[in-house]
Amino acid sequence: MNSNVINQVLILFLTMFIGIYAKKNNYINKEINDGLSKILLNITLPLLIISSFNTNFSKDMMVNAEKIVIYGLIIHIVIIIFSKIVYFKLPQSKKGIAKFVTLFANSGFMGYPVLKGIYGSVGVFYCSILGVVINLFMFSYGIMVLKEEGTGTFGELKKIIFNPAIIATIIGIFIFILGIKIPNVIGSTINSVGSMTSPLSMIIVGVMLGETNIKTAFSGKLVYILTFIRLLVVPIIIIFVLKILGAPVLIINIIVLLEALPAASNTAVLSFQYGGDNILAVKTIFVSTVFSIVTIPLITKLLL
Repeated sequence: MNSNVINQVLILFLTMFIGIYAKKNNYINKEINDGLSKILLNITLPLLIISSFNTNFSKDMMVNAEKIVIYGLIIHIVIIIFSKIVYFKLPQSKKGIAKFVTLFANSGFMGYPVLKGIYGSVGVFYCSILGVVINLFMFSYGIMVLKEEGTGTFGELKKIIFNPAIIATIIGIFIFILGIKIPNVIGSTINSVGSMTSPLSMIIVGVMLGETNIKTAFSGKLVYILTFIRLLVVPIIIIFVLKILGAPVLIINIIVLLEALPAASNTAVLSFQYGGDNILAVKTIFVSTVFSIVTIPLITKLLL
């Protein structure tokens, strides 16, 4: 299983370098990258979310799904409180990215294959369920912190509520609960376009990284602090909280495995769209991905 985890990290890493290569050779400039990020956020990501709900379910799966949603909500609230305390003294320009990185792991790209390797197709289903909670927080609270807290308007709140990812999540829940069968042609189209999300997001991140010096990617004390918190502190906090709450072992393993992944690739994509610190976002994704090759097997060994 550890080899499967490491393989997914390497795929993530190599895909990022394709974006760097494209930028260095001027195949993609800033304007094109802006367009790609809009395609990702408004088309491919929503379709990926919808496709994850297009599955059959059992009563046991429904019970576990409900538990994952409840515990997922609790641990995200705990991490939000933790972030507010830990990053209290950070400059406002860095605070949003720090909070975002701490709260959101790269479960969209790495979570599905990792859980599939451990639990099979059921693992993919549980990943999509926790993804509901993650997306609700990411495209509401996450965007708010990237835009700097206290600067939002009603218009911006409306944009967040009607974000394509939030709408896709609602559609997916209805498809799942009502057992709606999507026609094969439409379903295949949704799956095909949605599957573009992972490589596209990492190419976008690579292009952003290509605008900086690779040597500087490993510079800066804050990057290492965020990486340490993201990869080790957050999973340990989650284990502690879930055990206190008496969560079943299966639920603990699933949530912790997904939350032990490196910084979400959407950190850079969303910071690019909403005015966050792009450089800090990209550097943290890069460094946390590198170190996750070591930390993820450690966490999985601790759990399994």
